[in-house]
Amino acid sequence: MTEKSWQKLLINCHTIMEEAVAAFLTELTGSGVEITDGNSPASGSLVIGYMATEDPAIADKLAAIRNYLRVLARQFPEYPEPNIKIESLVNQDWHKQWKESFKPFHLSKSIVIKPSWENYNTAPGEKVIEIDPGMAFGTGLHASTRLAMELLEKHIGEQPTVPERILDVGTGTGILAIGAALFGCRNITAIDNDPEAVSAARENVIANRLTDKIEVSGTDLGDLSGPYDLILANIIHNTLVEMAPTLNKLVAEKGILILAGILKGEQSENIAQIYDNQGMIKQEELSSGEWSALSFKKT
Repeated sequence: MTEKSWQKLLINCHTIMEEAVAAFLTELTGSGVEITDGNSPASGSLVIGYMATEDPAIADKLAAIRNYLRVLARQFPEYPEPNIKIESLVNQDWHKQWKESFKPFHLSKSIVIKPSWENYNTAPGEKVIEIDPGMAFGTGLHASTRLAMELLEKHIGEQPTVPERILDVGTGTGILAIGAALFGCRNITAIDNDPEAVSAARENVIANRLTDKIEVSGTDLGDLSGPYDLILANIIHNTLVEMAPTLNKLVAEKGILILAGILKGEQSENIAQIYDNQGMIKQEELSSGEWSALSFKKT
């Protein structure tokens, strides 16, 4: 049997940035991270994560990490710039270790994320999503996922009827698509360009008994036919900028677009302007720490 190899990511940063770096790395890799003392008193913290060397999206993910660290450095110019070091590992059993610390938690007012290996007693009004992240993007721990789910729950809760057709772009582990199904939506398309994500999302849809409501695939965004009454896209700022014309074509008239994975401030303002230029009216913005999620309505 061929041993699986991994890339160990060591990000040295000031303590004030450690939670943001850890959350971003957790969401991007789909796995737990470690936080230890950094290499110097000035840097403060060392955030450690892992990615499979065989991951077809590894180059894009590493580029996303480096870009995020540059953005973070601009937000905290008074502190040393965070830096990343990469080491190669073979057949490490780190994945089992972090499972022990991944416990059920509330993602939104009514949605609870429960890892597949944990038991959970549901309270009245709670809806449980069982997740096995595997190597896919999306454990639900990142603020961008929480904000997107909060906007989704709020929007659907305010409507007399649920949206007819839903599209989840960059579905990761399928959390947002599954959440939409638990809120009553029945015709949901979830896509991702990462085969690991497609596999993980399909398994999670099956585990949550929602195959009759959610279709998961690796279909390219440009090959889809609208209109969709609600589109979810929790990705990164630059990708959302590139997708703006396509998402605008796919969303129905009076339809809703929920975008997340955006840093508060310059990025959220830029997204608001770009989608306004597409004829999308900003409805709401939620923020948590340095992250924002925005909802738009097509005029």
